[in-house]
Amino acid sequence: MPETSLQPAWLDAQGRREGRYMIGPLLGQGGMGEVYEAWDTVLARPVALKILRHLEPAAMIRFMHEAQLHARLDLPNICRIYDVDASNGAPRIAMQLVRGPTLEEAAADLRLEEIVSILAKVAEAIHAAHLLKLIHRDLKPSNILLQWHDLGGWVPYICDFGLAMVMDGPAVTQPLAMTGTPAYMAPEQVRGDRSLTCPATDVYGMGSTLYFALVGRPPCVSTVSTEILRVKRQCGFPNPRSLEPEIPLALETILLKCLQPNPDDRYPTALALAEDLWRFQEGKPIAALPSGKLKRVWNWCNRHRLALAVAGACLVLAGGLLAWEGIAQRNQRRRTQLAQYFGLEAANLEQGLSNERILPVHDLRPAFARTRARLEALRQRFSPRGAEAGGPLALTLARTHWLLGDFAAAQAEAEKAWSSKVQTPEAAFTLARAEARAQEQAGLLAAFTGTDPGPQTAQRLDRILATLAQARGATSDPPEFIEANRLFLKADFAQAQELARASLKANPWHLDSAVLESRCHSILARHLGQRGDGTGAEARYREAQEAARSALPRGQSNEGLHHAWCVAALGLAGLALERGDLALADLAELEQRTDQLLLLDPDNPDSQSDWLRVRGLKARRLLDLGQDPRAVLDAGVHFYWTRTREPRTVDLRVDHMELYALQAERDFTHGEDPTPALMEALKDPGHAVQGHRDFYGDLLNLKARVEAAQGKDPRPTVEALLARFQPLAERQGQYDLYEIAAEAWLTRAHWERGHGIDPLTSLRQAQALLHRALQVKPTSAAAHALLGQTQVLEAQVQPENRSWLLQRAQEHQQLARNLCPMDRQHGRLKARPKGQAKG
Repeated sequence: MPETSLQPAWLDAQGRREGRYMIGPLLGQGGMGEVYEAWDTVLARPVALKILRHLEPAAMIRFMHEAQLHARLDLPNICRIYDVDASNGAPRIAMQLVRGPTLEEAAADLRLEEIVSILAKVAEAIHAAHLLKLIHRDLKPSNILLQWHDLGGWVPYICDFGLAMVMDGPAVTQPLAMTGTPAYMAPEQVRGDRSLTCPATDVYGMGSTLYFALVGRPPCVSTVSTEILRVKRQCGFPNPRSLEPEIPLALETILLKCLQPNPDDRYPTALALAEDLWRFQEGKPIAALPSGKLKRVWNWCNRHRLALAVAGACLVLAGGLLAWEGIAQRNQRRRTQLAQYFGLEAANLEQGLSNERILPVHDLRPAFARTRARLEALRQRFSPRGAEAGGPLALTLARTHWLLGDFAAAQAEAEKAWSSKVQTPEAAFTLARAEARAQEQAGLLAAFTGTDPGPQTAQRLDRILATLAQARGATSDPPEFIEANRLFLKADFAQAQELARASLKANPWHLDSAVLESRCHSILARHLGQRGDGTGAEARYREAQEAARSALPRGQSNEGLHHAWCVAALGLAGLALERGDLALADLAELEQRTDQLLLLDPDNPDSQSDWLRVRGLKARRLLDLGQDPRAVLDAGVHFYWTRTREPRTVDLRVDHMELYALQAERDFTHGEDPTPALMEALKDPGHAVQGHRDFYGDLLNLKARVEAAQGKDPRPTVEALLARFQPLAERQGQYDLYEIAAEAWLTRAHWERGHGIDPLTSLRQAQALLHRALQVKPTSAAAHALLGQTQVLEAQVQPENRSWLLQRAQEHQQLARNLCPMDRQHGRLKARPKGQAKG
């Protein structure tokens, strides 16, 4: 359940302290120590703190055993372990704080359907623990905590794994010692033979717990071990319906099957018990058969089923009209129960993932795998029920797939839920976010391939916005965040950023708001950079960094926050590269951050792209400095082919193109054959969607220069580049696009000059484009350097103006040097005037 970040009223800085925890009210105590409500001063959240008071070696071993086993269970309906610490005081375990009574305390006030629902969820959670080879061995009402959820009633949390046992693992207790609480123990526990303990042992414990919840006492109340053994072997406890006649026969049948003396006669798994409880809850026939006298009645019914069928048919016909209304009401009740159940499942799964992302940086993949396994179990259990469960199930799957980063699956399930008439505000927001993500990816792909997304894009956006309008005011996400998403989709990034910031201010733990705010700043920064406003772009990137950085203490393992920070940091590094003052030390810090990001989820495509982009920036900087980037590029290429997988995202496709283009430029600069790397870069070329410069244009210009150097005609490549980039430059007005087209004209002019063709037309085209670029960004070192190169070439063609043109070229050279001392275009200019002066 979500935990509040508000400090409790009892918190006092001068109060008692255990390590990093401020101690609050006593919640309970047992043989090993006490449990307190406490405040974690590092993560600023409430916890339940279990403190060991008896420091005998055996107690210490059991304490650590409980912590280690319990920490393995990151499962819904099992109380989470946050931390284990033995420094500066007594050993202690920090656990999830569940605000509510135990089942023992609340049972008398619970309705029958609430008891069944609680035990079914407990059985599902215990089954998940069994899959991890853990047996609880001490299931009882006092070890089941309850917390109220407004959407779905009581939520159970299993606690106290002090007696938990690893199947096929070493024993912590004595092999023949009786372990557990006598009144709730299975016969095999009473005998103390660990080899007989199995999942059916916990099934017995759940049966005993259900017995208590229904009749107000455990099945056996003796405290003498020999008497326990005798009673449990004979299953000699009072029949539940003899104590509480209102208990339905089917529920008593489930209960008695759990309490069979022979483990083989109980439910084979805890999941089988859970499924029978859910069948009972939904009014369906249970799988368990009655025992004893009830079993003989059951067999008689089987022998006379024809007569019973005729009698039943008559009853059905006679009461059909009366039953119809009851069936409709029951169906509606079942639909409501299913919606509540799935709402709680989604909330539990989401909270589990949120808790994972709060913890210090660690590998999230085990938690993701457990969550996906839980989703698959839900799918297998409820899919056969058809439309009744299909819509709510699909919504739960969609919400959880979104949090896992499985966006395509989230969209498919959200659409399924919506078409199944699950059209709640929560469903609307889930569907809108999933479709918006798909729309964003389609837009990136269209930009990469240079294609027109067509009118369907606008129609789809209208549909998404209409769906989003239905999500206002009634979802678990803040209304400001929903409105910020709407503005983001409409490309109003400035207003979206303001609302995302307001959402985060009102809800400091809603980290998606921080991610959205950072994203908006970075997009605005990129737009400013493309329009030549480097100062404005840098300011926005720093705001993007701060938005992510300030939220990271509340989400240390939140990969979205880390990625948002990296995007902003990479934007700043790109600006520094353009200015020529990018420090390799700054890149080293970025390398460390992207390495850390991969620790969270090495398979995350965004994290992989961040890692590759840093290596690309470093390779470009080394080229600018005249150093060999081979080692960096080799590492990037190896990472790309061994760590990324198809289908690769657009960003990863850009990374592939950039890596091999830089490899080709490196080979060309060092006098080696750039053709293999160039051909690999051109296998999947497209417009860059990262940073401020379209790298595809630089790649085509490199290809044209290589062809000219190899004695080939570069004009087909130049014409292909100009056909794509010159209209794009006029349409978008970006200085880098003007520079790309101008460099292509300059390459063509050089080739024409060498082949006896007048290059003046090509030079005039290049110069016109460069003047347009300088109108957008007067401080572009590359534009000044290219303009100087055109004047050097023009001086060769027009010797009568040679002196004046070379003087202008030197002026542009000086401007380029002042603006960016290490600009590559400036380096080419610096070499050419010397050679031409001799001629």
